[in-house]
Amino acid sequence: MIKRKLAAFCVFPSLAVLAACSAGQPASSAQAPGAATSSNSVIVSAIDHAMDKADAKLATGNVTVSNDDDSLPTAEITPQGDFLIEGKSVPLTSAQRAEMLAYRRQLVEIARQGIAIGKQGATLGMNAASAAIAGVFSGESDQQIRKRVEAQTSGIRNAAAKICDRLPALMTSQQKLAVDVPAFKPYANLTPSKIAECRDHALRDSDN
Repeated sequence: MIKRKLAAFCVFPSLAVLAACSAGQPASSAQAPGAATSSNSVIVSAIDHAMDKADAKLATGNVTVSNDDDSLPTAEITPQGDFLIEGKSVPLTSAQRAEMLAYRRQLVEIARQGIAIGKQGATLGMNAASAAIAGVFSGESDQQIRKRVEAQTSGIRNAAAKICDRLPALMTSQQKLAVDVPAFKPYANLTPSKIAECRDHALRDSDN
């Protein structure tokens, strides 16, 4: 429960707090606040930078089409609407290319929504970690710590669930592409059950 949550949080905070996590002792009150803030800022900044690079790459790079079968060759959609399987272009008509581009735009929009949530989560995750660790050191119960953490993370779970709400439209596009571009069919893997599972996982507390 809370111990598992705290174990994950101990990966991120400052060296002072990290040492306390390892030793089971509270960090020095003179060091912890400033050190934690500085370390957390560095980590969040690094995460933001990596996500900004990923966001920029979405506009100019190929988008990989996911599938559940590792035996299938890698498939990608280029910014020009080419459909590549293991780097080889699949012949497309103008209408098929337009459809492929529309599908790519959906993927990019969903990915960018995920990046935005990831940035929020990086900051909130640090705050939740600090709140949870502070609760342990101040003698709060598991239930009190859980409420403290959930208050800061519930918004992220709800935002992640909104990504799942976009998947039915993506599934419709997949199914149409599978008919119009037969080579795409093995990669049309979204189903209603997977969409429901996505939302369930997004909203579910990791301790449940």
